[in-house]
Amino acid sequence: MGHKTRLFTYGTLKQGGRLDGLVNGSNYLGQAQTMQSIYGMINYSNAFPIAYINPLEEHQKYIKGDLYEVSLSTMDYINRMESNADYTPTMVDVTCEGDEYLAIMYVNPMGELHTDSLMKAGTKNNITDEKGVLSWQL
Repeated sequence: MGHKTRLFTYGTLKQGGRLDGLVNGSNYLGQAQTMQSIYGMINYSNAFPIAYINPLEEHQKYIKGDLYEVSLSTMDYINRMESNADYTPTMVDVTCEGDEYLAIMYVNPMGELHTDSLMKAGTKNNITDEKGVLSWQL
């Protein structure tokens, strides 16, 4: 059995997302949520969400998504794809089914700089905010 790592997904890699085929064969651990409420999220042209670490404390939120245990070869492929799209792998603490895990999550370090223009690019908002928890709807 090869080495594995945990991946927290919140957008197109979530179950039912258009890129969920990239995690096929990975062990789905369940729905998860970040344990730190330091994030913001924007909807880019109704195509995908961009999560970022939000410097504005009054607007910081948790993020809800899916947790997978993936092989290192799968992680390498996803890392190349996400890095080419200006996302940075970040270690995050998540809770899933009552257990706590350390996982990799991809955030965009510049996302908050473009919030106004990116939100205007979409025609609807696929992001829900329930009690300080952001979730991107497929």
